[in-house]
Amino acid sequence: MLVISLACSGDVAPVSDTGSTEVPTTDLTYYADVKPVVDTHCTRCHNVEGLGPADLTDPEVVVERSELITVWTGEGLMPPAVADPECRDFQGSDHMVLDADERAILLEWHEGGAPLGSIDDIVEVDIIEPTLQDADLELVLETPYEATFWDDSNPGNEYRCFVLDPGLDDDVYLTAMAPIIDAAEIVHHVVLTTADREELTEEHLAPQGWDCIDGDGLSMTDQMNAGWAPGMVPIEFADGYGMKLPSEQVLIVQMHYFGAPGVPPDQSGYAFRTTTQTQKQIYIVPLGIGDFSIPAGEVHSDGDSFENTLPVDLDVWGVFPHMHTLGVSYSMTLNDECVVEGTYDLDNQLTYMFDEPLELAAGESVDFECTWDNTGPDARTTTYGERTDEEMCFFFTLASVAD
Repeated sequence: MLVISLACSGDVAPVSDTGSTEVPTTDLTYYADVKPVVDTHCTRCHNVEGLGPADLTDPEVVVERSELITVWTGEGLMPPAVADPECRDFQGSDHMVLDADERAILLEWHEGGAPLGSIDDIVEVDIIEPTLQDADLELVLETPYEATFWDDSNPGNEYRCFVLDPGLDDDVYLTAMAPIIDAAEIVHHVVLTTADREELTEEHLAPQGWDCIDGDGLSMTDQMNAGWAPGMVPIEFADGYGMKLPSEQVLIVQMHYFGAPGVPPDQSGYAFRTTTQTQKQIYIVPLGIGDFSIPAGEVHSDGDSFENTLPVDLDVWGVFPHMHTLGVSYSMTLNDECVVEGTYDLDNQLTYMFDEPLELAAGESVDFECTWDNTGPDARTTTYGERTDEEMCFFFTLASVAD
């Protein structure tokens, strides 16, 4: 997600219904040629409610910022970094990676005066929806919560847990999910797990939730349902697959807020598609390491292996790599075959879902590695931790028992 403003410097020519006041020197127009590129690659984040600055669904904004758009796309800084689809292709990769021809279109159009052209020439393209469409279950915090960042020993960090009770009469399977992010400027990440309803105390059921910076205080179940960070898009499972949510359980949402006192209150939550029909179960396996140390002044790599010790083969459907502010790159391999690798971007973290699963046979292992850059001016030895100024190396892996 772009965190540097796309506001142009200098004067900008006014926009008319035929484009800028400059005489066009190109046959390319916004409506016929540029809008399809922008809609495909940019408006996922850069919309009126998006995390990216500048509403690039507005033609006038695209024209006014055409120079800056070409600079950022030309230098490969936009769209932001994602996993390399040549390692293993993933759903939506054609929206995440801008090819050379598309960069050339943006540049020629800008240098030719950025004409709008005729609205009748609009070319409709598929877009990635940032929210879950056709959700049948939406759960948000009971009341808005105002983070106070009260703990001086954890400056700028507040972990708050809340119960989201779906009030189910029967077991359901979650077949698609996406968070409902309210105060986007302070939500660093969201983790969704389950707990038995009978475990809950009055503290847990309070509308304002409870502090859980070092754990949620519940024994929980073995099921992690979702992890979200900025940049992520809705997750939809293949037909016939889902995550089971028993009727006797509730969802626990852990909100990691990162900011300072005085921020707006938050009332985030989650949206789902559900079914009562039995599905093949998807599980999240949180693969990672917690015993690393990143020396100050160094670029450091560390990793580990995970062996499938179950007596069954597993199908790997997707992977969510996660680090913090020092993260540079990540990789996961299976029998020397690339599963996921790429440059890490804190503001554009995705769960990379595969069209076809990758088999992890019983007894086989996956190897994973993270690289961090700890050479900044305020560098200090950094170790594992949940706080933003600590680090992580996780590969949240979505898997099912193979057929």
